[in-house]
Amino acid sequence: MSKKIIRRESIIQAAIEVFSKKDFKSASISEIAEKAGVADGTIYQYFRNKEDLFFSIPIEKTNEFRSQLELHLEGISGALNKIRKFVWYFLYFFKTNPGYGRILMLEMRVSRSFVKTETYGFLKQSVGQVLDVIIEGQKEGVIRRDTDIYILRHLVLGTLEHMVSRWLLKGGKYDLLERHQEVSRIIIDGLKAA
Repeated sequence: MSKKIIRRESIIQAAIEVFSKKDFKSASISEIAEKAGVADGTIYQYFRNKEDLFFSIPIEKTNEFRSQLELHLEGISGALNKIRKFVWYFLYFFKTNPGYGRILMLEMRVSRSFVKTETYGFLKQSVGQVLDVIIEGQKEGVIRRDTDIYILRHLVLGTLEHMVSRWLLKGGKYDLLERHQEVSRIIIDGLKAA
């Protein structure tokens, strides 16, 4: 890995740490630079401004999420088994990345300006994996066809995002994965063909 890529990743990681402890307005480039071990000006070599840095975080972490999810789904057959694995991995990912979860779920997702960013479009594309599994399940005849696939995707993602948001708001005081099997069962009951 090049020095430039390593430095960019360390800036992103420092930004996650700073933004997860403070809100966007309170966090400063100086704090992020100090945490990353670089000069303030170095950050501007990689990002236009604080907002550009803030909205770059999901792109980096979503790439990580997608590549790891692909590995976790590899070799799993059947759409319903893939949904079970997706539920587990989604909760596991945010359990192990709570700082990123706080930034994405509690700050970005509720910001009106977020939906106008390139990052929002990128995140929308990343949930394509859920749609692919739903379509696969419809072809297998195990996922209902009487409901729009986007509503089915909302059922899956909305449930999981709500769980992660509540966990974050309660300070992560319980095991987010504790009931993943029960959550999978309820989601699958909602998706299943009659």
